[in-house]
Amino acid sequence: MGKLYDYCQRVQQHIETSGLDVYKSRGEIAMRCGFLMPLVKPDDPDDAAKIQALRDAAKELFGLNLD
Repeated sequence: MGKLYDYCQRVQQHIETSGLDVYKSRGEIAMRCGFLMPLVKPDDPDDAAKIQALRDAAKELFGLNLD
């Protein structure tokens, strides 16, 4: 467990350090992934479909590789 949470943290850190609009960027991710990143907790079970959706969205929107 924790991989999904770690990826969410990496995406959020990228958004903040890149100077992107936090709310717009999180909204775009949520629309593509189907979940809100800030609601993912460290002890949430890893869901392969959510992880893949987050990877795809981060790559498409920000050019961010989560591998």
